[in-house]
Amino acid sequence: MLALACVAVLAAVSIVIAARGGEEETTTKQGTNLSAIRCPLEPTGKTDASGQPELKPAKDAFDTAELVGMPLADAQQKAGQSGCEIVVSIQDGVGQPVPIELNPKLIYVYTEKGRVTQIEGVGGGI
Repeated sequence: MLALACVAVLAAVSIVIAARGGEEETTTKQGTNLSAIRCPLEPTGKTDASGQPELKPAKDAFDTAELVGMPLADAQQKAGQSGCEIVVSIQDGVGQPVPIELNPKLIYVYTEKGRVTQIEGVGGGI
């Protein structure tokens, strides 16, 4: 009899926990995409091991993934709204000459047939 009562209590607790689990899913907040490549960047005031300034996304930085799929001219306009500039590093599968200095407002992209296909990175430098 005691064993039957324990089973009944455990079953009731399982039902309550399962019901609560559904509630928790609806209140979960979405976090920041830590893999996003954002522009513009700004100095943190620190330097890395090689002496280069450390950079972080500025408050008004946008996720450059928004540029993928856009015609190059539209992507340049969108980037310009945030003070950033696009550099095409690979055009239709062919490497292009690019600046080698560190510039936290440069977005390096790949294009195919005049459309942005991939974001290589922001900032540049060797």
